[in-house]
Amino acid sequence: MDEQLVAFPPKKLERELYLIGFRMDPGAEGAEFYTLIGSEGDGERPITRGGRLLFFRTPGAAGRALAASDNGFGDAGPAPEELELLCDIGAALHVANQEDEDGDGVLFELIAVFDDLLREIKLTVPGEYTAVLAAVAERLGESVEFASFLAAGEIARERLEDALLWCVGAVAAKSSWVE
Repeated sequence: MDEQLVAFPPKKLERELYLIGFRMDPGAEGAEFYTLIGSEGDGERPITRGGRLLFFRTPGAAGRALAASDNGFGDAGPAPEELELLCDIGAALHVANQEDEDGDGVLFELIAVFDDLLREIKLTVPGEYTAVLAAVAERLGESVEFASFLAAGEIARERLEDALLWCVGAVAAKSSWVE
């Protein structure tokens, strides 16, 4: 019976912020731009301003970006300046096109982060790309090897690349920047 009772006062959600970096150019030394992703209980979502994803160019700008955000993370604590995750878009595209395995998890992580970003701005991925990304993410959740899965499911690497590039474009088009 106790399991059905609602706790009063309600339990406060544990909230954390993570600095996420993105690299587009495989020749770049590290991240080229950043955002913050907040964790609330079981969910994660990025900071936004005016319904647009909020990015910044240096870790030192994280505090200004957090202050500029308007989707409820402004009081989540100080903005972290240490990188939690590097989403290497160039490396993920290389893995999708050339490799049999995602040994470092760059493709899997990128799909997961794109999912969080696109959900927050309520942008629906076209059905054909959703199916590809979901299938590949599910496979990568089970095994780092995915080339045989693509061949068996008749998913062309080009279709996977198209889906990833659609996400890159959608994120870019629905973003805002803090200087």
